[in-house]
Amino acid sequence: MEKQSHPTHLPRRKRSARLSLAMMGASAFGLTACTQPAEDEHLTDVRFDEPQSFQSVEDCVAANVYTRSACEDAYEASLASVPRFDTLEACEAAHGEGACAAPTDEQAQAAGGGGGWFMPAMMGYMVGSMLANTNRGRSFERVYQEPVYRNRQNQGNWNAAASQATQRVNQRNEALRSSVVQNRQATTRRGLGTRSASWGS
Repeated sequence: MEKQSHPTHLPRRKRSARLSLAMMGASAFGLTACTQPAEDEHLTDVRFDEPQSFQSVEDCVAANVYTRSACEDAYEASLASVPRFDTLEACEAAHGEGACAAPTDEQAQAAGGGGGWFMPAMMGYMVGSMLANTNRGRSFERVYQEPVYRNRQNQGNWNAAASQATQRVNQRNEALRSSVVQNRQATTRRGLGTRSASWGS
């Protein structure tokens, strides 16, 4: 009997509950979640699936991989991480002429409220899942995200913009893996040092 796949379910989180893996001894990494490990709990292993790119929340929901709640939360978190500029000129200097705009009221609210700033035009976002184990033997599943936006390199081309977002995701994931490995090695060395001192005495 063929196993049916179900959308990843993550309950709708409050904005303040967005997880920073810095609390777990790793690099800061934006994720959507409703629970998080204790402050002295560290990641010992992380695994990422291949992120998918969507041009809207409805596209994300239609893919039937994530719940609507998770798709909406990932979109909001992506908006919050889009580069912001005080002026249109400053944004276009960084991303190219015609590549920037003021956020819509909906976007400004999703990004944390308030206007008076500019950003590269949002074209969509990427969503992926991360599985993590901790030094206390617990496992967590998280959804991570990345905005897809316009700049002078992609000229507003969706495929090029999504490819650039994928590169950013891969670089960040690799940085997190390296941080987890280094933390695990440091913990192992500390453990060996403690045992050696005990044996020596």
